[in-house]
Amino acid sequence: MRKVILYIVYGDDYGYYDGAKFSFLTFMNWISKDEKFEFWILTEKPELFSNYPVNLIEMTQEQKKSWSLDHRYHFRIKNRGLAFVMDKLDLEEQDKILFLDTDTYFFKSPLGLFDLITSNQALFYLNEGLIHKRKRFRVYVEHLKGKKIKIDKNIYQLSEDSALWGSLMIGIMTNMRNNLEWADKLMLKLFELVPSHTIEPFSLSESLLMDFQIAEGKDFVSLYSTSRKKDYAKNILSSFFSEFQTLPVDVQISMAQEVKLKRPFYIVLKQRLFQLLNL
Repeated sequence: MRKVILYIVYGDDYGYYDGAKFSFLTFMNWISKDEKFEFWILTEKPELFSNYPVNLIEMTQEQKKSWSLDHRYHFRIKNRGLAFVMDKLDLEEQDKILFLDTDTYFFKSPLGLFDLITSNQALFYLNEGLIHKRKRFRVYVEHLKGKKIKIDKNIYQLSEDSALWGSLMIGIMTNMRNNLEWADKLMLKLFELVPSHTIEPFSLSESLLMDFQIAEGKDFVSLYSTSRKKDYAKNILSSFFSEFQTLPVDVQISMAQEVKLKRPFYIVLKQRLFQLLNL
């Protein structure tokens, strides 16, 4: 059984590339020498990872443009990139692939994530709540209530059980590959109907839940996904790699475990004050 970890990194913000490297280093800390994991990075700047023992696939500008709907919805790259890599790697029935966002890191063992990925269960980061029960998801109800969307031979309707699942991580097996395609078709429909940037994870979770269960992986991972956390973490990681990325990878793995990305209280206050002054 192959266990594949995938990062998808594109754009000109080098913080995302540093984030992928840091996520890789902190994941590697928990892998023993007799365990086999494959790390793959789909990226338009493969040269930034040349010093690391990862497998690289270059994302072409044509792919980026096509997958992002001519740059109108870049989140679609996650679905299309994941499908592309699964096909390129020619994964077999028992193989598992775990996609991770670049703002993930691991200060406890993440290996149990692969136990949550089974032939009848996919993995997402977090169930963020029912669409009908959360005010911030009201846009889905307002634009989809009562609508019937035809996709292939299926009719999709928003249900009372529909929820939004955070796709900071996505773990699936090859028997779920067709659900990626169905999710993309649903996403394209929703792109014209629902003014929300979260239609990518919503479409995939709705597609998967037609045939499988979904488990949460939030207990295995740390992250810095909010804007102020990300601003602070990017500076820390930029300094880390500027100073240490020429060192042997095993040394970087050890040193990465000492990096503190959680903001001190005075930084939190400083960022909030700055935001207030610039309103």
